[in-house]
Amino acid sequence: MKKGRKAGEAEGREEGDERSRAGRRRRRRKGTALLVTGLALVLAGLMTLAGVFAYIHYTNRRAASAQQELFRAWEERPLSPGEDEVAVGDGIARLIVPRIGLDAIVVELWGLDDSENLKRGPGHIPETAYPGEEGNCVISGHRTTYGAPFRHIEQLEPGDEIILETAGHRFIYLVYGQKIVSPSDLSVLEQEGEPKVTLTACHPWYSAAQRIVVMGELATSEDLAGGSP
Repeated sequence: MKKGRKAGEAEGREEGDERSRAGRRRRRRKGTALLVTGLALVLAGLMTLAGVFAYIHYTNRRAASAQQELFRAWEERPLSPGEDEVAVGDGIARLIVPRIGLDAIVVELWGLDDSENLKRGPGHIPETAYPGEEGNCVISGHRTTYGAPFRHIEQLEPGDEIILETAGHRFIYLVYGQKIVSPSDLSVLEQEGEPKVTLTACHPWYSAAQRIVVMGELATSEDLAGGSP
């Protein structure tokens, strides 16, 4: 009898050990599966991030090439819009904003949805004033892709200069305000009043949910030939 009980106890211990080992194996398999899943998710995230950076790099190179061509054309034949005939895609002014280190040629757009020309640089919205004219000169630009010329316009403060140069004149505007509006708010295109400039871009970064708008008023104008305008 004692031998039988001992044998039964030994068999029970073996069964318990086997169940314990099986439990540990299941936990290891579960842990391995979770680890593999986690690594796969991390890898997918890294690949997505790499894709985003590659796309931004590609668009930046494309915009830089377009700006080089625009600057070459500008040096050969700068325009005075309002006096010279302007076609869609032409460079209509040189935009300089010292505070954010911006120096770019502004291109003429065919409309608010002219995404192709906007990829080449800041774009002048048609039917808004040209530099120096009465009314509101509205210029749109990218903040995250295609060179991101307006990436840091949120840093502009009252009194900062926004300079627009045409073939014959340099117009210096001073920032007087900044606001965030919805994409459907077309009040930024209003033309009444003294000469102004409006810079507008998507807001916040990597989103088109809103628009950031920076406004400036004309302070001085200079004749690039050395006289008065």
